[in-house]
Amino acid sequence: MASPYLIDISLPLRRPRPASINPPLTCILPLPDTLIHTMRLYELLVILPLAALFTGTAHAQVDLAGLNGTVSDPSGSRVLAAHITATQTATGLHRDTVSSATGTYDIPNLPIGSYRLTISAPGFQDHIYDNLQLTVGHTSTIDVRLGIASAPQVVTVEDTQADFDKSSDALDARTEPAQLKQLPLNGRNWSTLTALVPGAVDTGGSNQRTIRFAGKGLDDNAVTLDGIDATNVVNQAQQPFVRVAIPIDSIAEFQIDTMLFTAEKGVSPGGQIAVVTKTGSNQLHGSLFEYLRNDIFDARQPDDTFDASKPPFRLNQFGGSLGGPIVHDRSFYFFAYEGLRQTLGQTLPGFVPTDTFKAQVAAASPALVPVLNAYPKGTLPVTGSTQIAEFVGSGRQLDHEDSAILRLDQHFSQRNSAFLRFSFDAAVSDAPLSEGGSYLNDRQQISSRPVNGELEFLHIFSPTLINETRFGFNRGNVYTTNQSALNLATAVAVSGFTTLANNEYKVGVGNTFSYIDNLTLVHNTQTFKVGVEVRRIQLNQGNTANGTATFSSTASFLANSVSSASYANALPTNGLRKTEVYSYAQDEWKLRPNLTFNLGVRYTFFNLFHEVFGKAVPFDFATCGPQGFCGAGASFGNPNTLDIDPRVSFTWSPLALRNNTVLRGGFGLYHGDGQLDDQNLPTNNEVGQYSLSLKSTPALAFPITPFLNGPGTVSARDDDRTRKDSYFTEWGLSVQQALPSHFVNTLSYVGSKGTYLLTTSYVNLIDPATGLRPYPAFGQIQWRGNINNSSYQALVDGLQRNFTHGLLVRANYTWSHEIDQDAAGGGDSDYPQNPACLPCERASGDFDVRQVFSANVVYDLPFGPGRTYLSPSASAPFGQRAAAAVLGNWTISPIVTDRTGLPVNVTEDRSSSSVATGYTTSQRPNIVPGVSLTPPGGHRISGWINPAAFTLVTGSGYGDAPRNIARGPSLWQADLALSKIIPLKELAQLEFRGEFFNLFNRAQYGLPLADVSTSTFGQIIATVNTGPVGTGTPRQVQFALRLRF
Repeated sequence: MASPYLIDISLPLRRPRPASINPPLTCILPLPDTLIHTMRLYELLVILPLAALFTGTAHAQVDLAGLNGTVSDPSGSRVLAAHITATQTATGLHRDTVSSATGTYDIPNLPIGSYRLTISAPGFQDHIYDNLQLTVGHTSTIDVRLGIASAPQVVTVEDTQADFDKSSDALDARTEPAQLKQLPLNGRNWSTLTALVPGAVDTGGSNQRTIRFAGKGLDDNAVTLDGIDATNVVNQAQQPFVRVAIPIDSIAEFQIDTMLFTAEKGVSPGGQIAVVTKTGSNQLHGSLFEYLRNDIFDARQPDDTFDASKPPFRLNQFGGSLGGPIVHDRSFYFFAYEGLRQTLGQTLPGFVPTDTFKAQVAAASPALVPVLNAYPKGTLPVTGSTQIAEFVGSGRQLDHEDSAILRLDQHFSQRNSAFLRFSFDAAVSDAPLSEGGSYLNDRQQISSRPVNGELEFLHIFSPTLINETRFGFNRGNVYTTNQSALNLATAVAVSGFTTLANNEYKVGVGNTFSYIDNLTLVHNTQTFKVGVEVRRIQLNQGNTANGTATFSSTASFLANSVSSASYANALPTNGLRKTEVYSYAQDEWKLRPNLTFNLGVRYTFFNLFHEVFGKAVPFDFATCGPQGFCGAGASFGNPNTLDIDPRVSFTWSPLALRNNTVLRGGFGLYHGDGQLDDQNLPTNNEVGQYSLSLKSTPALAFPITPFLNGPGTVSARDDDRTRKDSYFTEWGLSVQQALPSHFVNTLSYVGSKGTYLLTTSYVNLIDPATGLRPYPAFGQIQWRGNINNSSYQALVDGLQRNFTHGLLVRANYTWSHEIDQDAAGGGDSDYPQNPACLPCERASGDFDVRQVFSANVVYDLPFGPGRTYLSPSASAPFGQRAAAAVLGNWTISPIVTDRTGLPVNVTEDRSSSSVATGYTTSQRPNIVPGVSLTPPGGHRISGWINPAAFTLVTGSGYGDAPRNIARGPSLWQADLALSKIIPLKELAQLEFRGEFFNLFNRAQYGLPLADVSTSTFGQIIATVNTGPVGTGTPRQVQFALRLRF
């Protein structure tokens, strides 16, 4: 007989699509009585993969926490039907359950925060755990042994920290409120802290575009905001870049899982970054703040290595937050706002025609007068030239951003709660536009107004059956405008002069709509979780026509004789759509109080894009025939329908080690979709392009539009229409040991193997035997497919102490090696030296950093009111109170990062005639046996790599130097924050902060120039970070005032 419990998942589609594109999204699943009462994992494994084909995938409770444990009596026997109540201190929310026949209890789906846990049973002492901190994505285990009550007694445990998570084997880390509040963050970018977790590699800058996890690429990462997708949909080549800015004062905490996460997590195989926002509480609380940066506080480059000047710089970040009750214990609100105003002065060096030469050109070629008028007036003569003048201008890079978040929480009853959140961001960047490192008066403006919203419902059918439903929306939009003095679609490049930019305009709008449902069932010693999500993705991209007219000399410019020209027609805004579908089933089985198994399976249907306006033409010789182009309306390929990821892990705390040691192990498969920007190639196959020269068009002149005859020629791009989805196989073992003074040390070994990873290459190369291309109607064609593989192994040691008694410590050391045939990730992908021999590219990956160490500390110095020393009473002598006021309430918060160097791929320039296939990309030289890569005088910025270790290739073969043969400089940096609290009233305080980035002003060098064909080979000409904020800048100082109440 069917159970009355039903899962009804429905989502109407705007228009019907073939089953291969959008599987049916409506399904009613009767759950048998055995599933409700005696469910076992094997039943879920039968039902859920089938259901996943029709329902969707799930994010799981990535913004929630859990609580479990075992209740026993003094003899160790289990206590049946003990009453357990967890009460959230801030809001009064409480959840009740009773212990099972085996004495176990489990309270899932709890909002993060501080709790009071009460455990009682007839005939036993009541136990109360106060200030129990539940953290995002973790299940805290509190085992209690109840004493016999001879009289009414209550045992209270204060300041409880559950240091162990005994239900997960994931390599993960959590950022606590104390870290967000106290650690120095250059630019107040919360993502800087993601570089401090185990397995993270920061290539420079400490932002979302430079941080990777555990040997995977940028596009393998996923970011959620309260469980809803928050990635930058528009440009998935930088997927972890969260388009909507999140005010730091709105973040409660965030969790990062880098490897071996359970089946309930992970829409991609990389780092899972789960950000959780703050909520209101029964007590009014808020903040006001102002952060100030000014170049007068900053240092120059060490020893004036690259630039002796300091450009004018101002940075102001300001805002506040407010949260509190609407109805006590029922309704709450929280609002946060942050504004940014940044100005960076820039010197604009360039080269322009002299006034005399302008007059000559205007007289000889009147058609060039608009071009001449676009050049600014020269400021300095160039020795030996009457035609070229130097231009030295000044400009400013302006950044203006406002971000806000509003969250409303409602507790309808003990069984029903909900919250609504809306995040908004408006950002504009206006900066000088560089052309080959030179500047004139051209500028570029980039603007965006992304939003992210969510509505969540939580229903408790019973203490052991809980359902969570979410609806989410994520919008990212980017508009890029070239503000060209020339104001034409065609740029003008004259040899000797700085190029005049065109007026190209680009638009990118991406939306995701998410429906998520998670169901949790607790039965005896098992906790079952099943979940579904349907995510609809929309991606609209387009740009105006653009091109370049090139004059090879000032003489050809004088005669208006264009040497060559390129031009591309406009890419009309297209509409890419697809529906992604995931599901999971998971059984967390506490086989014994000290032994837990987590068994799960995840099903993924990533699907393929289709274009709704008919503006896409797939190209693939293998499936479309020798003509290359597929017919009108052809699909982008064949979607994969068998992405099934089993995952298993265990945690064991041996009784012989007194529950102070936890052993963990796990294994799993993790599929990924890659970057969306690698799935849109068919939209480029409708854009006509022109390539003109004096040889083909003897009368070629400016303007070039009269010479653009016909629709142009399409430069085809080949996307493998049969490629499989990429996946990683991961495994690991770890041991976690409790140490004195609340310290915990975790030693882990983890490994992974990447399969079917993205590769970018070229096809239709010249056959050396015949001298012809296989398809003579085409030249060489860019090709993308999933044929790369990788391996990663690491030993990770982490020491941590959660913030308690005024001290927090995090320290991580990673010793690892990543090997691949191409950079792991579409946004990072290389081209091979020999497209016919991809295994020849196998070497250390582009982001293989062998050793990484990071540490951060938050330490409330033990002086001042309420602390160990200098805490005088109100009646104490004035001298003691004055000393306490000055020396008391200081907090010191340092960050130290240290890593070894990144690989350097040594290349050489070759002409197409010198390579038998005509392919010249990523060519490498020969190595000289026995010659060290280190120059005789050691590594210097003027010569980091020994040029004598290489010789240029002669003949038509390939060089024998391996890919990524050399290594760049290491990076070591220390940042420091000092803060002073000044109490104002009982519930208010003023904080003064000073933050020092790159405290010792250590030079952080970038990678050396790697083209052995040039005279600058091996030289380092820039720092690892040339921007105004982030890791790797010269020493910078920031001051702040904060009011908290």
